[in-house]
Amino acid sequence: MPIETTAHAIEAAAYFGEHKGALASLARGDIPSCFAGLDRRLNSFLSEARATEAELSMADGPDDALWERGKSEMAEIARAASDLHAWVQTQRCSVDICECRADRLLRLSLRDRHVAHRAGYSPQLQRVATLVIGHSDSLPFAFVHSRNRITHPVRQHSGWQARLVTPDGVSPLYESPGYPGTPLSLFYDDTQACFEAVITALGR
Repeated sequence: MPIETTAHAIEAAAYFGEHKGALASLARGDIPSCFAGLDRRLNSFLSEARATEAELSMADGPDDALWERGKSEMAEIARAASDLHAWVQTQRCSVDICECRADRLLRLSLRDRHVAHRAGYSPQLQRVATLVIGHSDSLPFAFVHSRNRITHPVRQHSGWQARLVTPDGVSPLYESPGYPGTPLSLFYDDTQACFEAVITALGR
């Protein structure tokens, strides 16, 4: 079931019985200033549980009570990890110490609205610096660029610069206040404003 309170999240973390690491800290009631560690650990739990679930669901597996119990336990673990992970995704980090990817908030907002997106590689910078939003094989779509490496932690926020690609060409869509020197304190509001500009332009 969805986790809606911090108390429920702490209780959910205790379910996993971890003795160290991000989950163990949460189970002790320590709410992190950054949720990257929890995100990684829960992703790991989900991957392991789903792989084990797939093994246990193979058609040639033994048809006995122990096997069925294993399938049930793995399904429960996957559900618990998924519920806690969903809560983690809604939490705000303290951006000055954040270890999450700088584009995390933007990607989560796009995912929640079921908008296709992928990382874009910049040949000039020789690194991932762009999100391509929409389907790049059909128009319109958008590029959202950052002077920072979007695959690196937030830590500093130079801002976003979005451009819209239509049959008529490329046009400016959004630019952060003071870009490329947008203050870190504006990260959340600025990222939300960029998201709204993009989905409005794409008719979403």
